[in-house]
Amino acid sequence: MSFITKIKIFINNIFDKDLFNTKWTCSACGKEIFDDGYFCEECLAKLPYNDGNICEHCGRATKQTEKYCLTCKNRLTAIDKGRSSFKYEKPISSLIKGLKYDKKKYIAEIFSESLANTYFKNFMSCDVITFVPMTAKAERKREYNHARLLAEGLSKRVGVPCEPLLDKTKETSRQAKLNRAERMKNLDGAFKTINKKLIKNKSVLVVDDVTTTGATAETVAEKLKNSGAREVILLTVASVSVDI
Repeated sequence: MSFITKIKIFINNIFDKDLFNTKWTCSACGKEIFDDGYFCEECLAKLPYNDGNICEHCGRATKQTEKYCLTCKNRLTAIDKGRSSFKYEKPISSLIKGLKYDKKKYIAEIFSESLANTYFKNFMSCDVITFVPMTAKAERKREYNHARLLAEGLSKRVGVPCEPLLDKTKETSRQAKLNRAERMKNLDGAFKTINKKLIKNKSVLVVDDVTTTGATAETVAEKLKNSGAREVILLTVASVSVDI
């Protein structure tokens, strides 16, 4: 990525507006592009769309279509349906890390479009959209909640209100290097529901960046169900494929 492009992105992030067209360069490799879009032809061809065989319940890629994959069977019971736009592979995995850790807020717009496409493609319908929360301390450090940016971008595109329905009440260790049992223990007591009148008897769609084991989503879904949600749907940018 050129120095000029970095300056444009920096200014866009300050004003939270697309004052400079970041589409002049490929969001994945930094190569200059002249067509309308976020990626050059080479990177566009490499995008790992999650449009093949999937687990019909959690939505992750599988070797063959399964009603319940071995990863979610008897585990993701509070989540009624999960879908993701991409498989968690490069260049998508790198873009997600850029959004989460490198303050590249503009990437949320790219992913919001993909989430909206997945929403409509799967004939989804919900009453309210929400997102996986961060603690106030963690959000101040990062300067924004990436999941909230994704949820708000999706909300604008599908015409469903986005509301904060959960608080994260304690700091947790990073989930990346933990197995599922460790993740569940790590998340114990981490969330509480708010705005309960917006949850009761509602279909709630939860937005997050990645589905790995589903531990975070399951914990969130349980809280929403305990507060009266009729249905909980999970929609993420990417998911880790199931090895079956």
